[in-house]
Amino acid sequence: MRIRVDEIPESGRTLRFHWDQEKLAEFLPPDDPFGLKLLRPVNVTLTINRLREHIQITGRIEGSIEVVCHRCLKDFGYPLKEDVEIYLVEEDQAPEEEETELDLEELEYEFFDGEIIDIDQLVAEQIFLALPVKVLCTDDCKGICPSCGANLNDEPCRCEVKSSGSPFEKLASIKPKLPESRDSDS
Repeated sequence: MRIRVDEIPESGRTLRFHWDQEKLAEFLPPDDPFGLKLLRPVNVTLTINRLREHIQITGRIEGSIEVVCHRCLKDFGYPLKEDVEIYLVEEDQAPEEEETELDLEELEYEFFDGEIIDIDQLVAEQIFLALPVKVLCTDDCKGICPSCGANLNDEPCRCEVKSSGSPFEKLASIKPKLPESRDSDS
């Protein structure tokens, strides 16, 4: 969905729409390694206001998305409840320096051509930004055993417990093979 800036009334414009899996898939890479799936449609409510120096977009995105736990690889539903607050500024007002250090407040600003707002792109960005870097099914997820692959949340490990002693035993066997250190005083 694209909206022309000159079609936004002075009183603002409110949009209410739903996103289904098909719409989300338009913004996912063809071989999406995360396999993101919507468990229910995403409800989007946005209010667009045209101000003197920028466009302000506020609202809320709500839904539920199926993700995979990074520790145990189990699918689970992740609630999506994201408040939206974006300020669009015309590209010609962007800083001309190649690198600029941004303040925390400036991270809410995005640049656009000044004529058309790509609402779908903004919604996709907000959904992806709402996902945590490390997705866990629970805070105390035990993960999977690296040897046998058992999900330690559901079953005990099937591996034999071997007492290997100290993890530094290998270093002790390497030490005699090293050249003797020289004193730095000579």
